Amino acid sequence: MDLDNSSDFYFEIMRVIPASGNNKVAYRIKYLPHSEETLSPLETNVSLSNFRAHFTKWKNLLIESNKESPFFDDEFEKTYFEEIAPQFEIVEEDANIKPFSIEQQKMITAFLNKAEKVIKQRKDDSKDSKSTIELIGKTKSEITKSTKKQVIKNIKTIIAKGFKIGLQVGEKLLIEFSTELAKKLLLGP
Repeated sequence: MDLDNSSDFYFEIMRVIPASGNNKVAYRIKYLPHSEETLSPLETNVSLSNFRAHFTKWKNLLIESNKESPFFDDEFEKTYFEEIAPQFEIVEEDANIKPFSIEQQKMITAFLNKAEKVIKQRKDDSKDSKSTIELIGKTKSEITKSTKKQVIKNIKTIIAKGFKIGLQVGEKLLIEFSTELAKKLLLGP
């Protein structure tokens, strides 16, 4: 359920507490996170009727944490991302669970290769260029295991990083993506 494989979020039924007297069966549960304010786990006893409320609360926190909300250390990248992001929204219902088709993955990989070439042509050894090339490599290597939404998010981030590297770099990447790749992904080859 958690899209982040490195996450330590969990929901665990630790034990069943048998009924005694007038008390109904209870469950000892533990889950992380238990609120938006803290990342500490909650351990408590719950009845069957309260179990669902705790699980639903945890599930909703998990859903919120998995929403596309890229964390940027850099305000410039964040600004560029927010400016270009609305132009490339995936609205397909299966975007969060399915990968692009093999043919689409080939087109995306070709775009990523061109993007990498554009950045390397600058012969710029800056931290921004290096991190962009690393993200391009990661996106290419994980494309067969990534959802459509994850791939598009990476592409938007690559373009945003391109704008931070330089206006011409960002424009080249944006034009290449929006005129060639986006058309083919939406309309087919």
